[in-house]
Amino acid sequence: MGKYVGITGNKTAILLVLSVMSVLVLSVLWQGSTAVVSHFEKGHIVMLDPGHGGYDPGAITNQGVYEKAINLQIAQKVKEMLGPSGIEVFLTREEDIDYVPDGVKGKTTKKQIDLNRRIDMAREVNADVFVSLHVNATATGLQSGAETFYHYQSESGKGLAELIQQELIKIPGMNRRITKPGDFYIIKNTSMPAIIVEVGYLSSVKEQKKLQQSWYQEQLARAIAKGIANYFIQP
Repeated sequence: MGKYVGITGNKTAILLVLSVMSVLVLSVLWQGSTAVVSHFEKGHIVMLDPGHGGYDPGAITNQGVYEKAINLQIAQKVKEMLGPSGIEVFLTREEDIDYVPDGVKGKTTKKQIDLNRRIDMAREVNADVFVSLHVNATATGLQSGAETFYHYQSESGKGLAELIQQELIKIPGMNRRITKPGDFYIIKNTSMPAIIVEVGYLSSVKEQKKLQQSWYQEQLARAIAKGIANYFIQP
């Protein structure tokens, strides 16, 4: 029979470590379910646009991960986080749909009709800002990280994009990409400050896995929500 060796001290240490880890996990989960900003007295309206949807899947991985699904999941989380702040949030879509009438043909025509409807929705609710959410992809699969785009003629759009980007790069492990000007249709034709947030790259194997995880989507959503709130705090 082997000699019994007491391990009470080790057990205590292990239990202590597990307790600390449990507290940290609960803390993260709690933060993800609460408001990220204080309450605004003045009402503000945000139109969140989960990019693609319906016939248009956006980027697709070999494993069958659709960009349109991730866009919607993150948009819903942003809306939830901004809700308690008093900021009124609308989504251009709450499910997997598009706004192209049956019978319309032509990729460019269909896309323009769909985008025009989303732009009209923002105008109809008198939105203060328009934030379109997307996931990027490249052929090489080497790029990673979130980045924001604004129309090159919009200073207010640039300000909003920079404030969101400042929060996104605070996410642990996030590649420090920058805010960039662009001439994309959706941000060119809105009547209010409009930006595109590319939350990451589906073509990056490492980032693809994270983008499918609720905890990472919450980190992205929290950063976007904080950036939007910071925009409204400005004088």
